[in-house]
Amino acid sequence: MGDFIQIGPNPTEVYDIVMNDSRFVNIMGNGEYMFFDKEIKKRYEMESEHQDWVINQLGTERMEKLKQVPLQRIVEIEDKKFLLVHARMNSVIDSPLLYEKKTLEEFIADYDVDVNYVLIGHTHLPLYAVHWNCKPILNPGSIGCGKDGIARFAIIELDDGLVNVTYNQLKYDKEKVIRDYRKNSVPYGEKFITMFY
Repeated sequence: MGDFIQIGPNPTEVYDIVMNDSRFVNIMGNGEYMFFDKEIKKRYEMESEHQDWVINQLGTERMEKLKQVPLQRIVEIEDKKFLLVHARMNSVIDSPLLYEKKTLEEFIADYDVDVNYVLIGHTHLPLYAVHWNCKPILNPGSIGCGKDGIARFAIIELDDGLVNVTYNQLKYDKEKVIRDYRKNSVPYGEKFITMFY
């Protein structure tokens, strides 16, 4: 659901895995979009040294490929349509909330598409909510950003028209992530460690 390279200490390694493995269906989050949008970049100006570091780590070819990743995408599997969105970009600029204090119904109404499920990101927290007309909204969580050293994710299985959603969690070595921040001399790294780890 986006935000896959901007925060961590190993952007090139993560990029190469996510962007080159056909099992991943990507969308861009505000963490990636800020590289290409001046308004969002201004909002995170205090992190500009970190942004420049990530851009230099990725290099021109990877950045050009990243620029092609969409902000939203519809994936159809077994006659079920899934809308993938990170968050509305204006909510990222104007508010730390998911969607400028609007309800989930208003969030979904902004997308004039006929889908069965909506998958969102941005908050890094798992969510399962049912829209008033029974359209489920899911946030699978965050695979590598947890103060408690737990990766949270969802598995969605489709079987003969039925959709089963299972939320899962696995422990990971957050101390290794912190060591990588320091070993790689990541600009703004201590702040990210405090915020996310």
